[in-house]
Parts: sequence; structure tokens; C-alpha cells
Amino acid sequence: MRFLTLFFSFLLIACGELAQYSDDQELYHNYLLLKAYFYHPERIKDYSAYEGMEVDKMYESLKDYFCGSRNTENCGARYTFYTQPEESDKKIQEIENTKKYYSFGFERTIIQKEGSPDTLLVSAVYPISPANSAGLKKGDKLLFANNAPLTGENAARYLRTDSLFDDITAFKVLRGEKIEDLDDAKKAEVQTPTVFLDSLKGIPFISVTGYKVRSNDPNGTYAEFKNVLREIKGAKSAIMDLRGNPGGNIGHCSAMAAELVPFDSELVYDEEHYYDSQRGNVIDSVHYFASDYLNSEGEGVDIKWIILMNRYSASCAERFAAAVKYNRPDETDIKIIGEASYGKGIGQMYTKTYLGGLAYITCIQSFYPDGKTFHNFGILPDVPLGDDDDIYDIALKAAQDFGSPILAKRFFVPLTPEELPPGHKAEEVGGAYKFRLFHQWE
Repeated sequence: MRFLTLFFSFLLIACGELAQYSDDQELYHNYLLLKAYFYHPERIKDYSAYEGMEVDKMYESLKDYFCGSRNTENCGARYTFYTQPEESDKKIQEIENTKKYYSFGFERTIIQKEGSPDTLLVSAVYPISPANSAGLKKGDKLLFANNAPLTGENAARYLRTDSLFDDITAFKVLRGEKIEDLDDAKKAEVQTPTVFLDSLKGIPFISVTGYKVRSNDPNGTYAEFKNVLREIKGAKSAIMDLRGNPGGNIGHCSAMAAELVPFDSELVYDEEHYYDSQRGNVIDSVHYFASDYLNSEGEGVDIKWIILMNRYSASCAERFAAAVKYNRPDETDIKIIGEASYGKGIGQMYTKTYLGGLAYITCIQSFYPDGKTFHNFGILPDVPLGDDDDIYDIALKAAQDFGSPILAKRFFVPLTPEELPPGHKAEEVGGAYKFRLFHQWE
């Protein structure tokens, strides 16, 4: 995009004009940014209307609100805003990175079963983490940490906080029917992933929670996704869960879409608003192709995809789905299941300002290659859910229609109904209950 490359020449203009506004440099500089980039220039008044106003009040006056095409709640979210200099670096970190914390890098849930002691079950192990290096695996039941018991009354204490674990901890776990002593795990700063690989009756099940520049993989969400594509190579079909995905970095979601469509595909195009020193305020149509991101056909093209979405799948999640569905429209190849998505087909740029604040400004609107937009409309499902429909059952049926075998007894950790984490379901297979979702696909 042209946003930041053009910003520097624009900054010279801004700084040249700032001298006469020495008491209000930051306000005036942000006014020029809005004049340059905001995608509704007709809403911006003459500068005299904003003199003496707080910077973010000027942003707020543009009324850049959107609560989704089918939602009436949470309509107060504003997409064009200003962050004070003392908070701007923190805000950039939030935009670009997943959360960081000092620990081992694994998640757990508690199993409570009458007649047995409470037990901690490992529900996720981050790929780049001390836990993974020490050999901890999803599905392990935690027994001891440096000989301190983790079962019984201690299970609840160790569930929510990592501070009770020593900085260097040797875990003892129950893996299947065998007790394993793991290597020492040493706490370190860990970033959370954005892409999680599991299985649903043997079908690869990929959850994407957002699109970040940096995540558990230092190269971000796209790098995580590439690793998953390599792991599921040869799969006939796969399920991707984008429910609740709020979006994120355009480069990462576009590159992920490029992996799933023919190499010569146009993904989307954007109408970009920006300032050019020669032409003034400009609106350009910028087209994005799979070949912009890849050197050859993507690794997900031969897989038939089932994409799960809901009304909270937004922005970059919709950009991804729009590009994939447009270029693979056959429902026997790609199927979207769930609800119509949020309907946010606009995007923002962000940059540091004259005094070090952060300007976050809506400057693009996205379109399908044929000129239609999903903004205010959302991505419509091929299979909408009824009130009593089970989305997992429907996804499995789609995978079966795509030619994938549905496995009843593989890739699951045996659990009784009482042992299931909250919100998950079990089904009876051969007289024994099997955990139905979120176990490592191997």
C-alpha cells in the first residue's frame, strides 16, 4: 500500500505549514492526516471548525462508526481515532502482536469426575514455547510439577495462574495409560498463537483467531498457517473456523487466501484514499492477486475447504473468505457454513503523528473483483444454520460429501462425559464416550 511511503513526503508539507499554528501543532497535523486519508472527505470541515478542540474529538466528529450489518449491539466502536503519545506505542503493540506473557506456553482445563480426583488436562501447547521443548503434549494429564501434586484440591489452584509453578519445572504426566517424566521446562516470554490445528473425527480442524504481524511465530499468522498447511498435506478436505475472528493485518489474510486459490486469481481490490504531493487527494483502485504473495500455486488449492463463520467474523476474516469463495465458487469445492458475517469491508492505516501520538484512520473500502462490495452486506453462508442445527455435524457432512472418510475411533482422547471441558460435547462410540473436538490431528 502507498500509505506509509507517501506519508513522508506529506509530512514535509505538514511541517512546513505548522509554524503558523505553533500552539496547536498536533491538532493541525492530524487535521492534515484526516484530509489526506479519510475515506469520507466530505465529512471533514474547514480547520477553523476544529481549532481549540481536543484531537480525538475532531476524529470523533467524523462519526466513523459501524456495528455490523446484522447487529444492533456494540455500535459504539469507532474505527477512526487518535491515541495520546504516552499510549501510542502500547496501542501499536496491541495492533501488531498477540499477547505476551512469562510462562511455559500451554493451556489447560480441569477434569472433574465423581469418585476421582480433579485433574488438569493439557488443551493446547504453543509450538514455540518451553512447554513444547520439554515434550508436553495436548491431551496429557498433569500429575506433578517438581513433585508437587497437581491433582485433587491442587488442580483448581493451578488452573488459572502460572505463578504457582517454579521458573524451572519438571512435569510428570499421564499420557494414555503411561506415566511420563518430561524434561525441565524453563519459563520464558511466550506469545500466543493465532492458528490452532485440531481434528474433528479425523478431519483437520483449523481455528484462526485473528491476523497478526507477530504471534507465537515471529513471522505472524501467515507463517503459522503455512506450517499447518504442510502438516495437513494430502488431506482431501479441511475445516477452517473463523467464528469470532475480528480481522487484523491485511497482508496476512490476503496471503492466506492466496494459498487456497488458483495462482492467477485476483483476490480483491481496494479503493485507497491518500494524499499525493503532485495530484493532491487521490482515490486509487489497487488490485491484489495471488501471484503478489506467492511464486507458485498455493499449498491449499487441492484441499476442499469448509469455512465456519458467524456474525462476529469481521474485516480481514471476511476479506479472506470473500477472496476464496469468489475464486472457488463451486459448493462442491468450498462451502461456507454458519451465519452471515459482520459486514466490515473497510480498512484502516495507522501512523505516528507530529508529537508521537497515533493516528488510526479508515482509508480503504474493499470489493470483490467484479466490483461488488461485502461492506454492509457480509459474507453469506452457503448453508445457513437453523435454530437446532449443530454446526459440527453439518461440517462433517460437508467433509463427507467432499470425499473425506469420517473416522469414529482415531485422534481422540478417551473421556467420560463428566471429564469434558465446559462447552464441548461428547458422543458415544462403541460404548465409550470420545472427545469430539480439539485434539491434535496427526
